[in-house]
Amino acid sequence: MLLALAAWAAPLWAQDKHVTRSGSGWVEVVSGTLPAARNLKVATEFGAVTVRGGSPQGITYTVRKRLNSGSESYARRQFELFTVRASQKAEFAVLEGECTGAERISVDITLNVPRDLALVKIETRGGSVGVTDIAGRVEAETAGGSIRMNDIGSAVRAATSGGSIEVGSVGGDLKLETAGGSITIRSAGGKIHAETAGGSIEVGSATQSAYLSTAGGSIQVKRCGGELRASTAGGSVEIGDVGGGATLETSGGNIRLASAKGAVRATTSGGGIRLSGLTRGAIAKTAAGPVYAEFTAGKGSFSESYLETSIGDVIVYLPPDLPVTVRATIDAAMGHRMTSDFPEVKLTQEGGEWGAREIFGQGAINGGGPVLKIRTAAGNIELRRGKR
Repeated sequence: MLLALAAWAAPLWAQDKHVTRSGSGWVEVVSGTLPAARNLKVATEFGAVTVRGGSPQGITYTVRKRLNSGSESYARRQFELFTVRASQKAEFAVLEGECTGAERISVDITLNVPRDLALVKIETRGGSVGVTDIAGRVEAETAGGSIRMNDIGSAVRAATSGGSIEVGSVGGDLKLETAGGSITIRSAGGKIHAETAGGSIEVGSATQSAYLSTAGGSIQVKRCGGELRASTAGGSVEIGDVGGGATLETSGGNIRLASAKGAVRATTSGGGIRLSGLTRGAIAKTAAGPVYAEFTAGKGSFSESYLETSIGDVIVYLPPDLPVTVRATIDAAMGHRMTSDFPEVKLTQEGGEWGAREIFGQGAINGGGPVLKIRTAAGNIELRRGKR
């Protein structure tokens, strides 16, 4: 009986391998199957790993080893130094790649798996990672290489020590980290945490909140359903529609926002700030550049706001029926001016005709309300009547 069971189980763990000529080099292909399981783990000392969901035949794998030159006997000896082992540990089907000295070969590992896996875990010390069409969670880590994922039904956690991260559609939360490379996300159904030590971040659609940080690169978000925090040490920040509050920071670059349903804070050490569709209050500060703010807030939703630039114009649009108290200042008004579409805002000035002088604008529009402070050290200030 034991012999019969062993004979029945053998094909599950058996591997098929063959070596063929490829140009001036050699290729060894190793293929096999893994036991049926709800979870999959792939751990390899090096090599690119690709996992594709949707297979109706269970879990199968193919390992391609390449050597670009040398004799067939030398190639076979090199190929033998990288081995793969299939096993089952607890609730995981496991594929492990182990290297005992091979230096000149490259390795690609491809697995075809059922879509309904609950968890896919991938670890490689050097190589790219790709995962598509998985209903459950995905966790991926590589010490050096890019990571690409698409059509993942649940949460994703991915980290690389050097390479870009590209994500298509994900149904759950996203946590992405790279020590050097860009991050691109098409759509996420959960919260997004994305951080890169050097590279741009681009998000198409985030259903919930998003927290984005880069040490050097631009940040672009088309739509965020919840709170948004975007910070870069150097680059522009381009934001579309935000369903909550927004905190936007850059040490050097422009900031643009299409709309936000919560309070907004935007700061840059050097660049212009353009904020539209502000349904609540806003704080905007730049050391050098113009400030544009379009408030669409209604009575009871507007909160105290502050707009400031050291060098540049400030243009503000206010709803005609918004109760607000305005306090505006131009510190050095030589050649600059302040204008207002609201007669409630009274303009005064100090200083001589030819010397540096200050211009002030103060008034309670529609009976007054939360304070809107506006300041520029050298530039024009314009208060314009917006549309309701």
